[in-house]
Amino acid sequence: MSDSPTRSVTSPCPVKLRLSDGSTADGVLYLLPDSGRPSGFTTVEQILDSTREFLALGLAKGGNVLVSRSAIRTVELAANGPGVPDLLDTFAAFDVITLHLDSGEEIAGVLRSVAPKGFERMSDVLNALGRFVALGVGDRIVLVARNRVVRVSF
Repeated sequence: MSDSPTRSVTSPCPVKLRLSDGSTADGVLYLLPDSGRPSGFTTVEQILDSTREFLALGLAKGGNVLVSRSAIRTVELAANGPGVPDLLDTFAAFDVITLHLDSGEEIAGVLRSVAPKGFERMSDVLNALGRFVALGVGDRIVLVARNRVVRVSF
């Protein structure tokens, strides 16, 4: 019998974090198994929406750090990566929006969400999202912390 606990197999997802202090961090978030998803692993959004206040980030240069979720301004990842949120087949609207952040930064992209029937107004969609807004920006997905958004233009 082993004295070490059994850990779930994880999948590394390369990300770039922009933090509230103005710094950036390149590394990997470790995705947990999820048999209900085609990739077999959770999405980055699920990790960001969890109740854990500190998230483990494996650094590109080696080592690990814990990052306060409340300090994350944006998370950027490859649009074809394992941690990308799934879009339902019913996704039909392609809304191009610009998020104006508390840092003065502006991020424009395609809003990646599905509006429930009867709640198609932009205010309904943004208010129904989790802690982060997902935008498609070229070949990247940028998850933006809603508490850092000052204004939305569309």
